[in-house]
Amino acid sequence: MNLITFLKMNYLTILTLAGVITGLVVGVLIRTGQEEVMSDRELMYVSFVGDIFLRMLKSIIIPLIIPSLIVSIGSLDLRDSSRIGGTAILYYPLTTVLAVILGITLVVTIQPGNSTDAAALPAFKDTSRNVTTADTLMDLIRNCFPPNILRGPALETMHHFI
Repeated sequence: MNLITFLKMNYLTILTLAGVITGLVVGVLIRTGQEEVMSDRELMYVSFVGDIFLRMLKSIIIPLIIPSLIVSIGSLDLRDSSRIGGTAILYYPLTTVLAVILGITLVVTIQPGNSTDAAALPAFKDTSRNVTTADTLMDLIRNCFPPNILRGPALETMHHFI
């Protein structure tokens, strides 16, 4: 097997490893190249491409899982599908009841918010944001890629900086 054949057969793996190594090197260079901590705005600029990539990955979950479930259930015989369906019908309410019991037990035990002293909390102050054109454009582009393809068209998107 010569080098050209090897590269043709494994180009996706090679490009994935190159992307991981490039991201690691860029991340280390950005992290060590600055003496002070990055501001929230700088972190937003650096993470913009990664946010879009993760949103696109999340958006393909439903189109991949639903057809695979339909095909796998359709390929089962009647006895197997009825047994799996019965198990699922039993499993769902059981886990729901256990989650409710666990939630109520934890709320009664921990009592969240009970130990907070209202006088110790900082007073509400008007924090107006310094929004730039780049922030608005990045928010607009980011919202073009909904993390859930069924939720995206159904819900009106609220921009972060408005």
